[in-house]
Amino acid sequence: MDAISINRRTPADEEELRRLYAETFGTLLSDGSQRRWAWQYIENPETRTSGELPEIWVARDEGLLGQYASMPVTLWWRGQEVRASWGMDVFVRPEARGKGVGARLFLTWAEHVDVALGLGLTPSSYALFHKLGFADVGPVPFFRTWLDPAAVMSRRLGQPLGRFAGAVIGLGLRLRRRRPRVGSIVVGPIATFGAEYDELWSRTRASHVMCVRRNAAYLNWKYVRCPHREYDLWEARREGRLAGFAVSRHEDYRGLHLGWIVDVYADAADSEARSALLAMILDSFRAKGVARAQAFAMGQGLARDLRRAGFVRGKSPMQFCVRARSGVSEAARDLGRWHVVFGDSDMDR
Repeated sequence: MDAISINRRTPADEEELRRLYAETFGTLLSDGSQRRWAWQYIENPETRTSGELPEIWVARDEGLLGQYASMPVTLWWRGQEVRASWGMDVFVRPEARGKGVGARLFLTWAEHVDVALGLGLTPSSYALFHKLGFADVGPVPFFRTWLDPAAVMSRRLGQPLGRFAGAVIGLGLRLRRRRPRVGSIVVGPIATFGAEYDELWSRTRASHVMCVRRNAAYLNWKYVRCPHREYDLWEARREGRLAGFAVSRHEDYRGLHLGWIVDVYADAADSEARSALLAMILDSFRAKGVARAQAFAMGQGLARDLRRAGFVRGKSPMQFCVRARSGVSEAARDLGRWHVVFGDSDMDR
């Protein structure tokens, strides 16, 4: 294992990696998986703009041992935009496990960016990130609310007990929800993100300590051209000027209609815009029969607005570890101004 080399993945590695994937997971990549892979790594605007190979690292000795794939982003980090990436997919040939290959792949990835980001980690990856000196800044807080308590409780208790319990819970939820102050904010649906979103990002980014650059190119790639999800897109305007946006989706999940608030973005101090966006999403969820709404939110302002909208905090499975060349401790003193949500990394893949 001393002769291990780690380099960027090239087209010449493709066939061997396909075979390794099949050996490791017992199946070949489907056509849908390959389309998603191309979107995630080849069509990423950071990759297309740089003209470089995807940020996927391959380990070899006499043959291929494994790979680690990351998603490059431009990150607003402590007052400037820096090169960063989300660590995502790792797999190692079974006979090479336990011999440090994974650690070498992780370190190679982390050393090639200003900030390395690990979100939604498996227990083994979480332990390895700690071992390699990543700072633990998670978990990212999780929030949920019931829009149709009778449907949720009927699923748990059956009828008619579930419907009775749901009616009681629904009354309590209505009493605790606050009407949002939206002022002159107007919220409506959109189909794509226009050039104004570049200006919104430039105008609002300094209100955050940490946030992936949310310009038009990134947002259209992430949410409009995503091949495996369909999103509802919303924007908020104050006297005609763009103030923020939100992304949501809904699905049937194990017999329950579930709604996800994927992202809600505005200036960190603009509770009015966030609250108006949340109110619109929740109204749309109710109209579509969503029984439970869920969100992840690291930012203190968004977390507060979710609670005002009737959300309660639950146990979060989304671990979050970070390593930065400039160190993490200074930025970590103000985690309340880190904007990290379900739409970041590949959490909604």
